[in-house]
Amino acid sequence: KNNSKDFEKQWESYSYQTILNPNKKITKAFVITGTDPRGTAFGVFDLSQKMGVSPWYWWADVPAKKRQSAYVLAGRYTSGEPKVKYRGVFINDEAPCLTSWVKNTYGTNYGDHKFYSRVFELILRLKGNFLWPAMWGSAFYDDDPQNGILANEMGIVMSTSHHEPMAMAQS
Repeated sequence: KNNSKDFEKQWESYSYQTILNPNKKITKAFVITGTDPRGTAFGVFDLSQKMGVSPWYWWADVPAKKRQSAYVLAGRYTSGEPKVKYRGVFINDEAPCLTSWVKNTYGTNYGDHKFYSRVFELILRLKGNFLWPAMWGSAFYDDDPQNGILANEMGIVMSTSHHEPMAMAQS
């Protein structure tokens, strides 16, 4: 698609490549390379989708397409940079439906890292990188100290609302 010479300098880009004889024991390899951690994740999730796993597999119970085999074409494919730098979700009007669902599904109060791990995965599978979390009786960083750590580990850029300015909510 976009075989730019400046691939390494691109934001959130990924590449698929087949390599012949990468070492003495391997005759052929398929490599996914990202220009940054999100780029690598996008490459893995893009391949997953091409193989039949919907980004919505968990949230909408979309079954994965079964295959007898999968193939890749020889050569290199490069994604190119996203046209919009920050792409994501603002969870709005989450109470009572989503908050009740989280409590029933996870047995926890709304907003813990188990719930957000699913939100973050969906965002990455949709090639997003940003979340503006819910706020009705919630404070992303106070609700679960693991939330911010997980967002960082998964490469999600966080914002906060007026009740939690600069991620400094007070319980």
